[in-house]
Amino acid sequence: MPHTTRLHPQPKCRVLLIDDHGAIIEMLRQFVDSVPGCKVVASASEAVAALDLCRREQPDLIILDLALPPTSGLALLDDLRLACGSARVIIFSGHLNSASIRHALASGVHGLVEKMAPLDEFREAIRMVSSGNVYFCRSVSEEIRTMVNLKATKTARLTEREKHVLQAIADGFSSKEISARLGISVHTVVNHRTRLMKKTGLRGAAQLARYATQIGLVDEVVSGTLQPLP
Repeated sequence: MPHTTRLHPQPKCRVLLIDDHGAIIEMLRQFVDSVPGCKVVASASEAVAALDLCRREQPDLIILDLALPPTSGLALLDDLRLACGSARVIIFSGHLNSASIRHALASGVHGLVEKMAPLDEFREAIRMVSSGNVYFCRSVSEEIRTMVNLKATKTARLTEREKHVLQAIADGFSSKEISARLGISVHTVVNHRTRLMKKTGLRGAAQLARYATQIGLVDEVVSGTLQPLP
């Protein structure tokens, strides 16, 4: 009798979906199951259930939304790693900004994809991350490049007055408005703007506002609550 070799099917990548919207979960389930080599084994819409399922199922891949009331996907990351340390993580969210991207990268996620990204990008992210690589969608890659380009400017030493002016610029206030809010002359505000651009190597309000976001400065003051400087 001729010898025949039986081919054993390759094990599928077992996927856990975490999103606070049931409709999104169902769409994700259909999409992920259509990716060759992947199979959704569980889904959750809140943190406690997600952790329980993670411990029980020990998935290979977690697709995680950032909006997960009452906590957030980023806040859940450390607990997920404790529950299933070998799982790889793709953040799939409509709330990706410079701060969340920076936090996600520091937490060691393996993929970042915006919900508005083309399906081909999401499919490629699943394929790449499930095979041991990393993947960032185009918009996230652009943001990461901006962070890298701004890295040198983060060493700029800013005075407290310059920080207040920079915060106000990021909030969209004009030089006249900043003058009134901070209790300093318009001429002084203009001088601070000039020094900020010289220290950071940036030009214009848009770049300065982005820089303020990158260094977390705008999160320190709530818009409209600036106090006059001494």
